[in-house]
Amino acid sequence: MKRYILSMALGVFAVGAIGTYYASGTEGDAPLYKLVTLEGDVQEAANMQLGGHYIGGVGSKGLELTVSGTKYQLAPSFYEKYLQDNRFLTTRYEDMKALKQEHRSFMRGRSSVDSFYRDSDWVIYADAVLYDPSSEYDWRSELRMDVLEEATGNVVKHRIDLDESNIEWFRVDDVQLIGDEVHILAQVRQRTKLPDGGWESLSEEFRDYVVDLGSGKLLRRDVLMSEQLKATAGTSEAKSAANVIRRDLSLSIAPSERTSQPSEYVVLQMTRSSTTGGEGVKEKTTLVRKYAVYSYRTGKLTPLPESSIDISAYSHSQSELNGDILTVMYFDNRSLAIARYNIGTETLDSGELTLTAKQAGGQSIKSVTLAQDRVYALLSSEDSSKAGLADSRQITAVVLDAGSGKTLYRGEAAYEGPADKAEEFRKKLWLTNIYANRS
Repeated sequence: MKRYILSMALGVFAVGAIGTYYASGTEGDAPLYKLVTLEGDVQEAANMQLGGHYIGGVGSKGLELTVSGTKYQLAPSFYEKYLQDNRFLTTRYEDMKALKQEHRSFMRGRSSVDSFYRDSDWVIYADAVLYDPSSEYDWRSELRMDVLEEATGNVVKHRIDLDESNIEWFRVDDVQLIGDEVHILAQVRQRTKLPDGGWESLSEEFRDYVVDLGSGKLLRRDVLMSEQLKATAGTSEAKSAANVIRRDLSLSIAPSERTSQPSEYVVLQMTRSSTTGGEGVKEKTTLVRKYAVYSYRTGKLTPLPESSIDISAYSHSQSELNGDILTVMYFDNRSLAIARYNIGTETLDSGELTLTAKQAGGQSIKSVTLAQDRVYALLSSEDSSKAGLADSRQITAVVLDAGSGKTLYRGEAAYEGPADKAEEFRKKLWLTNIYANRS
């Protein structure tokens, strides 16, 4: 018996030792850096992280740089690797952190930040499951809605069979409560069976599943991604082109400044790409991006007006809904442009913003992100034509007001060590990406 007790004790000690080893892992000889302020308010950079690598010694070490200092991406601790779940939820979204702290049991196993709703009375999590009862690839869909009452801590679970066949793909994008009705907005792609026995995928569409809060009964389902919204894509020209060889349609919603916040509106985004070409003709892809506001309260779907920005000049875009203000940012490595909408009045602000990398204080844009009505950008003093990585001596991080373009903060990486080594170690720090925590 003593032998078994000794074995158990050694096992517990080993697990603890391994956990302590990984949890207390250090950077060794890797240098430490921090983001120092060149101008502006340092609080504007509090939510900002720069991603990159220290290249020195043997190999390369990934790191994250903030105004607080350097965090190297070491091997995960025992806790992170084996015990902690939903790490993304708890690191990038402040409202998810709060939910995790206050309702740990309810949050266990929740994996989608878009599936949450929270107000002073309720926390709701809704997701969808596809299953095949016949094992013949005849998929069925089920909504799963869990409701937590804040005052009592009671949780009620609803399982709703949607009685929909031939669903190929299903994703919940937003959850909102209007009165006693829970609106679960989902992207759905169906398929149809071909005469030869095969399957063909159909276009994706948005569906609003409306569920009674108390009973969990499905009250109705409304299809939003119908001809009404497709008509806003301006596809007639593409359809008439004889050399169109490929068309792709991508649906999404504009992310909210706070993921679980109540809202009466959601902004639908649609990107349609048409690729033309042919034998002996170079392929060319044309992008069309459209936005429409959907009111959960009225069921009205309204296309937003087009901006005057030539979006074909930009290769990327991001958007964010903050209250009633929708901000859309288009960008490439030379410049960015911003259009802002008031979705309550369904109008486009007249003051559209275009800003070059030089106007922002650099020669090229290495990385940029939109969050909390701010533009976070990583600028390089090297021209974009000199493509490649740039060490931290050429890099500055800026925070801009998304409405005015005003510079609120500018900073750079500094070596936390002897001054005579600063240039050498800054040369070994390569910064490539910029991120921002959302509230």
